[in-house]
Amino acid sequence: MSATRPLPEHEDLATAIAELAAMINETKVMAEAGQLVELDLLAMRIAVLCDAIASLPVETARPLRPALETLMGELDRLDYTLRRRNVDLSLDLQQADRRLRAQVAYGTGKKPSSPAGRK
Repeated sequence: MSATRPLPEHEDLATAIAELAAMINETKVMAEAGQLVELDLLAMRIAVLCDAIASLPVETARPLRPALETLMGELDRLDYTLRRRNVDLSLDLQQADRRLRAQVAYGTGKKPSSPAGRK
């Protein structure tokens, strides 16, 4: 008699996948709104989920494939959002740098004051 995992654990994994997909979507929405997002918890939950699914027999894991594909789609959308935000921030920094350099070059910016008595 071979030891197989009972169906409730499989159902728990399907629920965990759905919850993780929702969590990823919420993170994407936060990132789109310009909020800082913490990815450590997501990475940990993904690693735990992958380990749990990898330990399943193929026949038991196969029904989880559609949910995992949905999860991968959510991760792709989060990746795109984070990359876009990173590019936006980089462009903002470049623009601020150019503006500051122009202000200094044309004397519209404040120059650092020299110590008292020195010129």
